Amino acid sequence: MFWIEGWVEVTRMLPFEEDEHAWQGVLRVLPLIDGADAISQRLFGLSRDVVAAGEPLGAVAARRGIPPNPSAQLRADLDRIAEHERRYGPGELGGTTYASWTELSAFRDSCPEVRSSDWATVFELMDRIASDERFSSARLRLVVWYNW
Repeated sequence: MFWIEGWVEVTRMLPFEEDEHAWQGVLRVLPLIDGADAISQRLFGLSRDVVAAGEPLGAVAARRGIPPNPSAQLRADLDRIAEHERRYGPGELGGTTYASWTELSAFRDSCPEVRSSDWATVFELMDRIASDERFSSARLRLVVWYNW
């Protein structure tokens, strides 16, 4: 199976979002997404075919890497991944990238297929968070990677 893992993160520290403790993980993605699909491919360049071929053609937010200031929750997962790779070698987990809610909501609004995918729940929850004045679009992001 080719899973998508990650975190929805928020910050309340604008304009200091670059502070290492500014972001907090609030929602783990893995239980909500059954596996990579056309949406994860178009958004993040994350699908079995794309990873095998190495070209995330046209993906909105592919290959950005780890945000410069990950939440403690994300750092814990990154440490787990590093330990896994130390023990077993690289290749099973990767493709870490991220996108702001501004980018994701624009994609959702232009892609009706999102509404019938596993991503609909993630986007609905992010939309709910963004509707709270404390967490505007600039204060909300999604960080993801694959697990093969």
